[in-house]
Amino acid sequence: MKQKELSKEASLYQYRLLKRIHYNSIILLVYWGVLAMAVIWNLFQYHPYSLLFALASIPLLHTLLTYLYVTLKEKRSLAHWSFQFRLPWLGLTPTNHIALDRFMKAQMQVLWITIMISGCFYPWLPLDIILNLLIVHVWVFLPRLFLFFCFRKHTKTGYLKLNEKDASCYAQ
Repeated sequence: MKQKELSKEASLYQYRLLKRIHYNSIILLVYWGVLAMAVIWNLFQYHPYSLLFALASIPLLHTLLTYLYVTLKEKRSLAHWSFQFRLPWLGLTPTNHIALDRFMKAQMQVLWITIMISGCFYPWLPLDIILNLLIVHVWVFLPRLFLFFCFRKHTKTGYLKLNEKDASCYAQ
């Protein structure tokens, strides 16, 4: 059998695995439990629609802010980003390897800007809607913050790859 030859213009990318975090089913159950507790709390407070509003609007706001950050600040296209609606990642996520520090900067911008936007509506929205917006925002961001904490040693040189079953940090 003939061995395939590479052209002279081909680029080879070799990534060395630094750390991998598998999504543990028990942790995902606890993660869903936090949302279930928020749903139960809202049912006892007779405000279930405010949580539904937050569950619909926060991932859309995150998507919009990520889109604006990537296209306007970094001046890149969203060719390697896709909208995913699976836990632990909701919203726009990179489909290929992405520099960990670049991804962290984008996500930290989204984290703080969403908190500021939610706070700006305080005079006009009831407090239960503001609290639900913040609860859902933190709930969506918990997996990202956990990964940032776990990969903090590799921030400068690491490349993040998000998969269905795990998140991996590589060095090039």
